[in-house]
Amino acid sequence: MIAILCATPWEMKRVLRVLAGGRETEAPGGMSAWRGKGGARDVVALCVGVGKVAAAAGAMFLLERHRPEEFLVFGTAGALRDDVRLGDLVIAEEVIPADTGIAHSGGFHSTGPGVSAEGRLVFHPSFAASAEMLRGALAAASYASLPHRVGKVLTCDQVVLDPGLRLHLGNAFDALAVEMEGAAVAQVAEGAGVPFLAVRGISDELSHDFAGLERALEYRGQGRRNLWKERMRLSVEDPSVMDRARALAKGRDLALDALESFLSAYLGRR
Repeated sequence: MIAILCATPWEMKRVLRVLAGGRETEAPGGMSAWRGKGGARDVVALCVGVGKVAAAAGAMFLLERHRPEEFLVFGTAGALRDDVRLGDLVIAEEVIPADTGIAHSGGFHSTGPGVSAEGRLVFHPSFAASAEMLRGALAAASYASLPHRVGKVLTCDQVVLDPGLRLHLGNAFDALAVEMEGAAVAQVAEGAGVPFLAVRGISDELSHDFAGLERALEYRGQGRRNLWKERMRLSVEDPSVMDRARALAKGRDLALDALESFLSAYLGRR
């Protein structure tokens, strides 16, 4: 069985379009899970929500309930280089928990999480993908004629939409893209001895900025009426916000189109 983890409902919808005989199954609160077939493979797909805590909790749930043979993290990401374009696939040969580290007067230094090992605390600055899964992903992307890159992907517990910060992160880590879940799943997978891979579709390029995005999000207890009032207020204060929102939605859809084609090829060829 292969376990597919995604963060958002629109990513899960693309997974379900690929699965045959999909049926909803038990999931933790705040998550949704489906079982089905991908080619000859049994698949369990879990929509975990956004961020490292949700991703790690979801991965642990899958280990305990379904005992998967592989973990595939599937979803969108932001570009960290100007030659990584909308709709490109980024296949992560390595995921880096970039915002986990030590901050002192000399600046911030990424260390990755500290893991207990034989009475010692050992830090993991990165997690490598399964070589076999990586080969399968490259074959699937080529078979589906999808533009794709292989390289490092960062995991941060922030939506990074500042072009200057993105450029800095890309240069500092020699990375192609940034997302919010991959390294957390990789840590759980490595601890359990389960192969892992993250595949991301680029939804927003290096130059994309979206000041005010936090005001357009829906918050717990807010209510739909207040949400739309706040969005209307934001669009009046800054008319360009609608253009930026449309650009982000367009990029997301391009990324999801590529991811869906990739997943169909990946599952169908294994």
